[in-house]
Amino acid sequence: MNLEPHAERLAGILAQTQGKRVLVLGDLIADEYIYGETSRVSREAPVLIIRHAGRKVIPGGAGNAVLNLHALGARPVPVGVVGAGEVSGEVLAELRGRGIETGAVVRDRERVAVRKTRVMAGGPHGQKQQVMRIDQDESVPLSSALEDRLREVAAEHLAECDAVLISDYGYGTVVPGIRDWLIAEARGRGLPVCADSRYSLREFVGVTFATPNEPEAVESWGRPIRTEDDFRAAAEALRGELEADFLLLTRGRDGMAVAERSGAFHEVPIWGSQEAVDVTGAGDTVAATALLALAAGGTPLEAAWLATVTAGIVVQKHGAATTTPEEIERVAGIRREAPQSR
Repeated sequence: MNLEPHAERLAGILAQTQGKRVLVLGDLIADEYIYGETSRVSREAPVLIIRHAGRKVIPGGAGNAVLNLHALGARPVPVGVVGAGEVSGEVLAELRGRGIETGAVVRDRERVAVRKTRVMAGGPHGQKQQVMRIDQDESVPLSSALEDRLREVAAEHLAECDAVLISDYGYGTVVPGIRDWLIAEARGRGLPVCADSRYSLREFVGVTFATPNEPEAVESWGRPIRTEDDFRAAAEALRGELEADFLLLTRGRDGMAVAERSGAFHEVPIWGSQEAVDVTGAGDTVAATALLALAAGGTPLEAAWLATVTAGIVVQKHGAATTTPEEIERVAGIRREAPQSR
């Protein structure tokens, strides 16, 4: 895809994204990585023996969307609930260590951290590969008191925000009462709202746009997508059901598509290699980039152009990766100008 004719316009949008405050409501997850070196097969069972070499915990789920926004130069405000245990503390410490405010994250003694543990193994000098994932994903419903508290902290920060991202991984943070209130409140203030929901996308009525992947669109449409006409029909049907301004639908190596309220339909090819190294977290990158571009005055198609570049960058990295404006400039040949002072 050749973005050279649009480079000046995209550079201007990218410059205007810097410092945007984005409220992120969603499920904050602990992504735990355990690193080890493999040397031999166990005598006890046909499995590798992995010698422990290290461990780290980074924010996952909605936390990954927060990290993407921060890396892109925005000022994310995470709103969610985490447990009172050590792992939840590590997630919050990682956010704070990057300069991300966590005052709108509520801690709940009754909740355990949703943890996804990935065991990464390989030779002493080679790239570590994921050999196992262990999920601890107990879902505890929000009490009425917690729901009221989340709405309260969201309201405190919303007045200072430029956009809203709702990142729903299905672990109970995005309850209907908060979801519907936040969408209505943000849209009433003229703020763009992006819905990124793994299991309940059809319930996010009224958002500015949503970012489903093709399997999620199939599930929402209710029947298989076999042709390009089916694909377009599914995108428009879901956009209409959400009463959204547009739908940004991702298709892996087949790129993206934008279905607008006006009836306009744009297909956007992928940026870079068709062979991804790791697609973990790429959806968070797309949602974060497109929302920032929209908040900076970009059109839905321009938002998709920038999102396909950032997605193309992060899928060439291992793990839930992020990218920066400087990397986007270098890879896509976009050069930002400093935003004009008012």
